[in-house]
Amino acid sequence: MDVPPADAPDLLGVVTAANHVGLPYVVIGDFAVIANQYVRPAEDVDLLVESDRDLDPLLLRFLDAIGAHRSERPITASVLQTAETLRVASRFGPVHLLRGGEPPLDFGTVSKEAITRNYDDQPALVASLASLVAFMRLAGRPRDKLDLTELERIHGALPTPPLPGITD
Repeated sequence: MDVPPADAPDLLGVVTAANHVGLPYVVIGDFAVIANQYVRPAEDVDLLVESDRDLDPLLLRFLDAIGAHRSERPITASVLQTAETLRVASRFGPVHLLRGGEPPLDFGTVSKEAITRNYDDQPALVASLASLVAFMRLAGRPRDKLDLTELERIHGALPTPPLPGITD
């Protein structure tokens, strides 16, 4: 069996920590691609979290639980006050947090449409295929375009939810 690199992202560790502190989240990004049947290496753990700033103390507990830091400095409340996205290093590898978003990629819509997966008895909401496709269409990075091609090969025609400002 292949051993993952030491800095490989550990989804189970991140999900376990988020569940332990009660953080509402949806797994998006690389691990959502994998959960939607295109298996490939993951670079980080991406989580969509609510934009409600009242949840910042909970988010800080989560970041502390995973040993999150940037430039070897822990994340503080002042960092969260203005951050809409936050990329951190952690004891579980790289983690990327995104707050809220606009419909149809807001936390409420994405979490409502999410699929539930269990990772070693840890339940996690994971972005549905429709939400995942919308995130990738919006980002439009080369990696996203490759993932969309592979997901279409696997699933056939992909859902195309309307995205403000995006035309095909």
